[in-house]
Amino acid sequence: LPQGEDTSKPAHGSLTTHVLNTATGLPANGIAITVAQLQEPGTQWRELAQSWTDEDGRCSPLLAPEQLKAGTYKLHFETAAYWQCLGHTSFYPFVEVVFTITNPAQKFHVPLLISPFSYTTYRGS
Repeated sequence: LPQGEDTSKPAHGSLTTHVLNTATGLPANGIAITVAQLQEPGTQWRELAQSWTDEDGRCSPLLAPEQLKAGTYKLHFETAAYWQCLGHTSFYPFVEVVFTITNPAQKFHVPLLISPFSYTTYRGS
């Protein structure tokens, strides 16, 4: 460790996303994204943050590092409004991606690939 580095603070990870329109091969700009955490035990979700994708289909980290804790999270992507702005209808009015964080010190990147009639997600790097 570099001399004088404070090791008393736990390391914090990050939560990011990227949305790509696979019908055009271009980033999806202007999609509203809500982050929520499952309140366990139970079935209630608590909204933590909201953001919008930029011209590159990305948004700044969705949560501050200290907000990232072990638990179950949901990213809610408002896709209908995006497709409507492009003059398309969409089979999916929104997409919700639910995932579990066990080690909040890690980096979590959750990309979403969308078209009007399908979507795909994965844990990115």
